[in-house]
Order: sequence, then structure tokens, then C-alpha cells
Amino acid sequence: MAWPVQTAPLALDQACWVNAAEAAASMQSAQPPTLVDVRPRSLQRAAPIARALQLELSDMASKRFLQQTSVVLLGTGLDNAEVDQACRQLRQQGFAQLQAVRGGVRAWQAAKAATAGSQPLLQPLDAQTWIAALGQGMQWTVISASEAMQRAPQAQWPVPPEQLVAVRAEGKERDAKLVAAIARAYQDRLKRVRHAGYAQGLVVITDGVVSDSLRAQVENTLAPSTDASKAGRSASETSAAMATLPAYWLDGGWQSYTQQVAQTAAIQQTANHRLQAPCGRL
Repeated sequence: MAWPVQTAPLALDQACWVNAAEAAASMQSAQPPTLVDVRPRSLQRAAPIARALQLELSDMASKRFLQQTSVVLLGTGLDNAEVDQACRQLRQQGFAQLQAVRGGVRAWQAAKAATAGSQPLLQPLDAQTWIAALGQGMQWTVISASEAMQRAPQAQWPVPPEQLVAVRAEGKERDAKLVAAIARAYQDRLKRVRHAGYAQGLVVITDGVVSDSLRAQVENTLAPSTDASKAGRSASETSAAMATLPAYWLDGGWQSYTQQVAQTAAIQQTANHRLQAPCGRL
């Protein structure tokens, strides 16, 4: 069975990307850009974006009227390779004022002051979505509190060993060590990502479901401070962090990931057998 592996980081075309805060500010100008939501239809229906057209990336080239205006694309934030390639092609086809928001919809929402303090810094991420994101040219940091993952052969890890932070602790110390490891890794990667020409992300993998208590501890550690005299990030700094380095909990942990890999492999095997069967009867 083939195990998913993170592809090499993709050097993004900087002309194609715009900071979420800048894009949000431009919507208040006298001639705001046209906002286009290019996420999958299911996400567009489930969580529509105010004032945004809903189109698929493949439909953009036929919308010639958009060549006459500034256009801002909103993807998922985990589709960098697809959006970057589409942007390059569209700009060559006459969409000269087209850009995409770095970090996608999540960064866009975080850039708004009204929502900056209301969103958890670490969002849930299902295994299927993450496996797809591994092929989108992002460099991932994995914080593993999963004993099963740490015991697994490195060939099953989705990232190289140098991008994995293993947290080993038991009992009451486990949660405290995990919280500290997430905080250290996040702050360290935040410093690095600003100088990288490619997108990065961070995902926490545990054994099974993450408790509400552990989620709360992590958020409290990384949360902005409302008192300027105290340590901590301001709401605007938290917004920038969410836009710069998306961070996630992997839903269901390592077990969910391995189950998804096995399910995908089984589907591919069945499809291959169906393709080969007619040929065998000839």
C-alpha cells in the first residue's frame, strides 16, 4: 500500500498572491475588487462568503467581463498549487488584475477585526482533506502526540523526520507537554514562514479524539491578550498569525489517517480491477 507523502514545497508566483489584510482593506475602497469564491461547491453552499461570486476555477477563463476589473480569489487555503497555477494561466489570458488571498477563506475571515478574536487558532481538519493538501506544495510541521504514529515505520509518515515534533509523555504531564510543544513549534514556524516563498502549515496528531479540555488549554496559551500590559498577542497579531501559518487538529488522530489511507488504497485497487477485467476477456 502506498502511503501519502508531502510533495516538495512549491515556489509561489508572488504576483498572484495578496495578503489577507490588504485584500480586506481594499474592499473598503471606492472601487473594490470583485471577490470570487473558488472553493468546492459543497463548501460554498455550507458557508457562503458575503459579497462573493461563486465560481469554479475551471470556469474563470470564460468570465471575460472579469478581465476589466480587479479580482480577488478565495480558495480553501489548502489548495495552493491549484490556485497558483490557475492564477498564472489566467493572468496570461488577460486577467491582469487577478490575485488570490494567501491562506484562503480562513485568512480572509481572520483578517476582519470582528472575527479575529472569535476563531480558534487551531481548526479541525479531516484526514481526507489533509491527504489531498499534502500534494499542494505546502511544507507541513507535524506535532505528534500519537504513540501509534511514533511507533510506525517512517515510510508511513507523511513528512520527513525533521518536520515532525514527537511529544512523549504519560499521565498528567502529557497534556502540559503537548501544549508547550505546540506553542514552541508554532512560534518557531511563525518566525520562519515570513521569509519563505512557499506556504506552510502545522497539524497536531494525537491518538484518537482530542478532549475539549486540551483544546482549551492550547487556545488559552496562544490566545491574544486583551490587556496591553500583559504578555500575549493582540487580536490583530492573532489575525496575522492565522493568515500566515494555518494550524489544525487532525480529526480522529492517527487512527483516522491510517483508515483513510487504507480506504483510498482499496478504492483504487477496485477501480484498477474493473479496468483490467474487460481487457482480460478479450
